Amino acid sequence: MVYMNFKGICKRRTVNMMNVRKVPLIIFLTCLTLFFSMFTLYMTMFNHGPPSEILEANRQIVLKPKNDVDLSLNGEELDEDEEVSESVESAKRWQKFVDDNKYVAIGDVYNSCDDKDRITLGKAILLPDKETGGLKVRTFINITLEKPLTEGEFLVDVKYNGKDLYDNHWEFCTIDENQEVKQVFCPYKPGFYTWATDKKIPKFIPKGKYHTRAWLNGDDGKLLTCGLTTFVL
Repeated sequence: MVYMNFKGICKRRTVNMMNVRKVPLIIFLTCLTLFFSMFTLYMTMFNHGPPSEILEANRQIVLKPKNDVDLSLNGEELDEDEEVSESVESAKRWQKFVDDNKYVAIGDVYNSCDDKDRITLGKAILLPDKETGGLKVRTFINITLEKPLTEGEFLVDVKYNGKDLYDNHWEFCTIDENQEVKQVFCPYKPGFYTWATDKKIPKFIPKGKYHTRAWLNGDDGKLLTCGLTTFVL
């Protein structure tokens, strides 16, 4: 009969219970650190604060007319023979619209993207969004189309804290075909139109200062409207 000694073949390991107890604690502390890091990042970059505070912050931003016009005319009345340019008149009308309704204006819509002698066609205002609890931008436009609009192209360019952030373009007449609420109803015949469109501001975009330019080209590629906005979150 042969006896085999298994001692030394299967060595018995002694488990340190102190190390075992430390593992859950380390995992807990790691998760806690990650949580606080994410919370700090959210509060620092993405928590916009109450809509009322954002509206008040944007109310403090005085948007000077891009047309190089003085809307107040320094309190002086014009002589009867002195003509007021359409550029000045349009800017004054839309500013009165904002003042009368106590809106927070964050931009203007023009008939040109050039600064000189352009006509103000509308205003962009900041409003609370009751559906989401956030904010939305409502754009008012009065426009006279000289030609039919059956396709068109809508383009947008966004800057964040002075740096390029986003740009894109869409066919205007199909821009909201997948949206629950349609705001564009092509084709448009020549004539006068009053448009009011809403755009929700996403809650996931970071806090900071935004500059946007959005413009609409007609079927022939010629510019119809140019909207410029500046706002802070």
